[in-house]
Amino acid sequence: MSPQQPTAGAMPPQQQPPPGALPQQPPMPMGAAPQQPMAAPQGYPPPGYYPPPPPIFGPSRLPYKEGDPIPRGYGIETRPRYKMATAGLATFAPLYGMSVLFAGTFAGNEGLASGYYTPLFIPVIGPFVAIGTSDAESVGVFMLMLDGLGQATGAALFVAGMLSDEKFVSRTPTAFDPRPEVMVGPRAATLRWHF
Repeated sequence: MSPQQPTAGAMPPQQQPPPGALPQQPPMPMGAAPQQPMAAPQGYPPPGYYPPPPPIFGPSRLPYKEGDPIPRGYGIETRPRYKMATAGLATFAPLYGMSVLFAGTFAGNEGLASGYYTPLFIPVIGPFVAIGTSDAESVGVFMLMLDGLGQATGAALFVAGMLSDEKFVSRTPTAFDPRPEVMVGPRAATLRWHF
């Protein structure tokens, strides 16, 4: 069999459809009505109808990193870094409280040591001043140095947290409004509540 002769049952090359083409529909018989698109069944909305989006439920705030997608119904806001400020306050307050307690104990003393530790009433720099005014030995100097460094670290964390901003994603007020909408007319009143 030569390659030019078509085999039995095969279509000649000029009538074959190109690869990937859809098969052609046979012609409609005479007098037949064209098919209509199917209508939506009873109880379903018509084609092309999209109901309004449902209200958004979820957390009021979400963490945000630069470049993250923003969920629908949320917007970007900024606030101080409260976690850093709280950590600074939690570090500073107990150390300064112990310094004041220690200084108050010695300030109430009538003896010679009463004026040695009064600089501890001053926050942050008080322990460093008390190193010079007291006759503390090496252990006392080390403890006063730790107290001063701890107070300085806590105060620095608190100030840095309050002055720097962090971004977060917050739900917009229009995403979910629990207030009802009341409309009063001359002959009717309507109460609409979306939830």
